[in-house]
Amino acid sequence: MSLNVEVSGVELQRYQQLMDTLGDPKHKAELLDALGGIVESQTRRRIADEKSAPDGSSWPAWSDAYSKTRHGNQSLLRGGGDLLDSIQYIVEKNQVRIGSPLPYAAVHQDGFSGAVQVDAHTRLITQAFGKALAFPVYQQVSAFTRMMNIPQREFLGLSRDNQQEVYAVLGSFWGDLMAGAAQ
Repeated sequence: MSLNVEVSGVELQRYQQLMDTLGDPKHKAELLDALGGIVESQTRRRIADEKSAPDGSSWPAWSDAYSKTRHGNQSLLRGGGDLLDSIQYIVEKNQVRIGSPLPYAAVHQDGFSGAVQVDAHTRLITQAFGKALAFPVYQQVSAFTRMMNIPQREFLGLSRDNQQEVYAVLGSFWGDLMAGAAQ
């Protein structure tokens, strides 16, 4: 018994075109851009809606004392929306990175317990003794050291559902390329 495979000129040309298409470096950049966009969107959704780590565990609640300083429209990791707005992806060489340039983003991602030096600054005082001031005043605050204990609220990473979505984007991307190359 023997097997004989013969590839004619047209078929060989089609396979060569398919290999050339799949090996084109610009497609890698397009794919990384697509993956960055989808993971950025997933991360924003996690902060805005899901409020849980990629492994599905819920983020620790605010401390009672801190909770009293929050307004009705604020939630975990969403004070003024700066962290959510700062989530971005960057395509570099052969990789895509998703994150935030804000200095405190790593504190939320990893948690922090320790002393923090606070520089001298001016603070706007808007309430006193639990009541809003009719005329807010500015107060000079001297430099001081403050102990902080911020629990980890991991927002970067891929959940199982996120991974499936990424795999779907990968499959669709390569499938579309192959279909286009086969024509």
